[in-house]
Amino acid sequence: MSILKDMFQALKGGVSEVGEAVVDGNLVRILEQDIREDSDAINKAKQSLTNLKSTEIQLKRKYVSFETDIEDYETKAMDALDGGKEDLAVEVSERIAELETDRDDTKTEYDQLAEEVNGLNRLIKNRVKNLEKCKRELEKIKTVEQLQKTTACINRNFSSTKSSANRVQKSLERVRKKQQDWKDKQKAGDWMVEEDHSSDLDKKLSAAGIGDIKSSGNDVLSRLKAKKNAA
Repeated sequence: MSILKDMFQALKGGVSEVGEAVVDGNLVRILEQDIREDSDAINKAKQSLTNLKSTEIQLKRKYVSFETDIEDYETKAMDALDGGKEDLAVEVSERIAELETDRDDTKTEYDQLAEEVNGLNRLIKNRVKNLEKCKRELEKIKTVEQLQKTTACINRNFSSTKSSANRVQKSLERVRKKQQDWKDKQKAGDWMVEEDHSSDLDKKLSAAGIGDIKSSGNDVLSRLKAKKNAA
């Protein structure tokens, strides 16, 4: 059956890298259509076989009827001979000969039809088995196809989520950098305020003659002379 060949080829080429199509959707639909058509053909064949089987049964019944008639006429022919009615026995014998011819023809027709019916029955059974196998293979193909679609969807979602996560991470980093810059500026502002305050205080202390007083040139010369006299 060509359907099986298509299925096996589809399965053989179906397993591939993630993101590739495992089975073409059109091929699946074609296989489904082939299976439906084959199933319809088998059902019609079964109906035809039923009709043939009915004819076979009728032929068998006809054959049995001829056998019964022949036996009946043989008994009557014997009775005619026993009664000395040979002419009647001859007539009955001719009738028996006709019945035997009809019986033999019916037997030949019955045997031929019975053989054909048995052959067709075996053929239909084999086609039914193949059809069931095709259905199972098609289900496998559809399952693999669905698995591929699910995997592709998961990969797309994962890729999208990963990209979104990267954007969020970069945004957070920018926010943290801005916050750190703001903190640094705050610290710099505080330092400048402290520096200004310290400078004003030193000026006030110097004006009041408190704290370190810078030495003049005369002060240095007087200190050197004092040091020389002491020596």
